[in-house]
Amino acid sequence: MQLNFLLKLWLLLLLFLSVAACRSNTTANEEALADRAASKPVTVYLVRHAEKETADPKNEDPDLTAAGVARAEALRALLEEQEVHALYATKYIRTINTLKPLADARQLEVRQYEAHDFDNLKQQLLQNHQGETVVIAGHSNTILPIIEALGAKRPISEITDSTYDHIFKVTVDSGGTATVETSRFGAASN
Repeated sequence: MQLNFLLKLWLLLLLFLSVAACRSNTTANEEALADRAASKPVTVYLVRHAEKETADPKNEDPDLTAAGVARAEALRALLEEQEVHALYATKYIRTINTLKPLADARQLEVRQYEAHDFDNLKQQLLQNHQGETVVIAGHSNTILPIIEALGAKRPISEITDSTYDHIFKVTVDSGGTATVETSRFGAASN
């Protein structure tokens, strides 16, 4: 009888240790997955808003022209094969509408950021989008400073008022090292 009791106690102890080991393994696996996600780079595509209406010089928040709408569609097509997790634009109609075709196709909301708050934008990207791809629409005078805030060097000296076709791909690795690639999309602009 005492042997039977000891055997049951031994089996119960083994069962308890097995369950504890499985729980510990699950936690370790979850931590390993989180570490791997944190070690993945953040990929950021940056574009200037597409061509805007200029007929009314007093209008501080103009919409896109037909050429701008075509460029916004060209951006969607360019990134069609790319997984995109988040979209950011300033509060202006032209930046939001530059991302609208992409937002509609991916069923993503366009998040707003403050146009000249480069440090806060960087913090949001690095904290919330490890291992993800983000697309940002900005302005001729903000895109290059955003690239610098992310830790990369300016790939060009300036973006002129008549230039709309640059797209910059900034990759920030888990150590904070950033690289930038430059290309063009849509119809050529000056």
